Amino acid sequence: MLLASMLAASTMSASAQPKGDAAADLFSFSAGAWILSAPGDTPMPQMDSSPLNLIDGSAATDWTGEAGEAVFVLELAERTELSRIAFDTAGLNRNQKAPNQFVVEVSETGPDSGYEQVLGGSLKMAQNGQSFAFKPEDRPTARWVRLTILNNHGDDYQGFTGFHGYGRQLTQDANMPDLTGKYDGASGLGRINITDSDAGVTGCYEWQQGEFKGVVDGRVLNLQMHQRENGERLNGVFQLVPGEQKLVGLVRAEGSAHRDAYAYYYSAEKQGNRANTC
Repeated sequence: MLLASMLAASTMSASAQPKGDAAADLFSFSAGAWILSAPGDTPMPQMDSSPLNLIDGSAATDWTGEAGEAVFVLELAERTELSRIAFDTAGLNRNQKAPNQFVVEVSETGPDSGYEQVLGGSLKMAQNGQSFAFKPEDRPTARWVRLTILNNHGDDYQGFTGFHGYGRQLTQDANMPDLTGKYDGASGLGRINITDSDAGVTGCYEWQQGEFKGVVDGRVLNLQMHQRENGERLNGVFQLVPGEQKLVGLVRAEGSAHRDAYAYYYSAEKQGNRANTC
């Protein structure tokens, strides 16, 4: 349990989004952020409660877990100077599930060390865009971010719908290795074949005779997916799990009307470096 005295240091009150603030959410999955660790009672693939819902770009999808202290560790795509951090707590089935007191720490050393507290405070129930801005001279620099929820507003379960970070990336080092190869998409896509070239990424997957094309941006693979058997078109955002040959993606049906629906979770393990024909 974190000492209560930590809450007193660097505590700010929530405010409206400051004018001129960078628009890109650098804590989002689509920006290359990855959740390295989260409470163990909420599996990543279980999208009605997954921690990935905190960084999926939708304020209508939630992480839910048992009440009590909950710790999340994010790895950012780049070394980042943070200008503000924001939370979404609206859209829960019970408002009292929302976090109350919290602490944010950052590290440039590693995911398990070197953390310094930069923010502590309280969140309101049923309010999105609760924003905590740093003064320009006090903006912290982070590669890893640790969020600790200390308690909630009284429910036996707790949850919220968004954890966001804004600022500017100080490096441009993120990349993805050559993805060409065959994969076992046991989570639902079946066999997958990927060809990665200067012209972009193309390939196919077994489920619904799917095919795709896309581009790599830093350490994110953005795909347009078409399932020929049922005619469905999907948009997918994929990352390689740090230190593994495993692709994990959040996939939604094409079109803005589906943005606030829970994403499909897909994963695939690389089996070889040569793609087969589809």
